[in-house]
Amino acid sequence: MGNKSIKVNTRLLFVLNLHHFFRYLISWDVMPFLAVFSLSFIIMPFSTLIFGIIYPIVLLMVYKLAFDVLTDVARGNMTPTVKHNYMVSNVVGIKVALLALLIELTRYWIEKSDVYSDYTQDFIILSTFITPAIYMSLAITNSIIHAMNPVTIFKIIKKSYLSYFIFVVFWVATIYIVDHIINPGLFKYFPVFINGILSSFIEYSLLILNFQIMGYIMYQHRDEFGLHQIAGFYTANHDFVGVKEEEEVNAYHERIKFLLAEDEIEQALAMAIELQKDGDRSPELMTLYQKAMQKKMNPPNKQELADKVHVLIVRKKIKKAFDIIYDLFENDKDFLEKSANDINPLLKHAVSVNKTKYMARIMKDFDEKYPNHIDTVENYFILAKVIYKDRKRRSESKKIIENLINNYPNDVMVKEIKAWYQGLKLIEKRNSDL
Repeated sequence: MGNKSIKVNTRLLFVLNLHHFFRYLISWDVMPFLAVFSLSFIIMPFSTLIFGIIYPIVLLMVYKLAFDVLTDVARGNMTPTVKHNYMVSNVVGIKVALLALLIELTRYWIEKSDVYSDYTQDFIILSTFITPAIYMSLAITNSIIHAMNPVTIFKIIKKSYLSYFIFVVFWVATIYIVDHIINPGLFKYFPVFINGILSSFIEYSLLILNFQIMGYIMYQHRDEFGLHQIAGFYTANHDFVGVKEEEEVNAYHERIKFLLAEDEIEQALAMAIELQKDGDRSPELMTLYQKAMQKKMNPPNKQELADKVHVLIVRKKIKKAFDIIYDLFENDKDFLEKSANDINPLLKHAVSVNKTKYMARIMKDFDEKYPNHIDTVENYFILAKVIYKDRKRRSESKKIIENLINNYPNDVMVKEIKAWYQGLKLIEKRNSDL
């Protein structure tokens, strides 16, 4: 990994930063991969069968590489390192290649179909126009179904508007140049497998270039696309004025820091170990590895857990907070909340995800610990409704309800509680009469 990176003014339209994209394209981060992929055409003169087997694999690897670049740039790394990429799995790489194959097969079917031949040009125009939006959507959702959703495609085009339209023009221009200028010249002057190597090298290079630009557009519109809500995407200020060199921020080290901050210790450790295996001996990575090991060997105490859960609830990460408490109870450990205000959102989440097993433990002695707290009546009402679903505990539920009505007659929820309780009595009476 290098220690220098180029800072780019990302406020500019991508066409004004093309020199940066081309400079990255001819760097050692990309060029050796493309050269190796293109050399697969050497096999063609010797065995068409073997080439037919290898070529789809190579194409998959090219699209995986291109999508790695797109995702890394969308995260804010304007000079992505593609030796590793922990954001894009091979499964997603396959999805990207399948999308490209689906579009090409549909185009081929229309061209060969006499019935629909009149629509060939329309399909080519439409598919060319929406394909970038489909790839961008796939980068955000990792789902082909969502990526092909017309509503999602429309939103991406609408939100990136001018940049998107200019990019489509650029995309079409590169396709035209390859198909009508470069390839005819190569096929005229070189043998088949040589022009295959050169043509594929150029096509792969332009594919990487276009995917890098798509990532750049996504980063420019990161707030509109909601990238800050997706784990691994960063919204730090990379809108640099001018172009200058500075110490590189290692994207993979930043990813480990993010995982440690989110207490994803096992993932952080696995990533640190993998980077070390691949030759990263930097002091920063060693420090991160030691922090991860320390967190793994020294789990937080009760007070630290209470603080952590409280912070998560304040940050509206209720699911994560609830999961921590649920795991504690599953392992027969106790939990003491930091604040009375932490209980209500935990109870509501437990009901919403139908994990009500430990609600009584979450609520333990709430009225004694926090007398006259504003959430007391609502919390016990939530608990009573859950308990009532268990036929064996219905008397316990009724007792809670009666205590709420008697002890908190002026609470704003008492009217609702009385109505609910009266409804239970009517249902029970009706059932007993049958």
